[in-house]
Amino acid sequence: MSITKNEAKKLFRREVYRNLHFRDDSVYSVRKNGLVDGHALQVVMDGCDDSPVTFAVGPKGNQRVRDEGRKNVHAVIRGYLQNAIWYPEDEDDLPYLKEHAEGLESIEWGVPVSRNTKIGDLDDPRAWTPMFEWKEIAYNPYKYRTFVTVKDEEPIYQARKVIIGPKVWAMVPVPECFERN
Repeated sequence: MSITKNEAKKLFRREVYRNLHFRDDSVYSVRKNGLVDGHALQVVMDGCDDSPVTFAVGPKGNQRVRDEGRKNVHAVIRGYLQNAIWYPEDEDDLPYLKEHAEGLESIEWGVPVSRNTKIGDLDDPRAWTPMFEWKEIAYNPYKYRTFVTVKDEEPIYQARKVIIGPKVWAMVPVPECFERN
């Protein structure tokens, strides 16, 4: 039995947000169809050709945080679940799983981020320029109204792929690569 592309997309579509009840660890709630599917130490989300990973901030929730000084769930990352290190039921497994989560991140970093497919001539050095780069992403409701890149505090709304853990990393297009073609 095979499934269609739309059925697969529904199967893996998730929303991820930081769970503040775990004060000592970076733990994320993973939602499917509005219900919490589980909690994870590390999540890798991927986009599809027609649907990138998105960073969404609810403006009313953002304003409520600013007005009341109390955090609420209003910022999520939406995409397709590719991999996760789930938070353990047995706390004794936590050190091992944290170490495994770091390994998962290094595996994702090792995956090539694609060559410039807009250049057909493989002898042209520009054909081997990566079309995407990794950027660290953050969200602070007291300071920003959107997710931003850490380095230059530029708003970010979507990415090709995202690694969510103690830090959040997004694979984003290299502007020069798309502008010059």
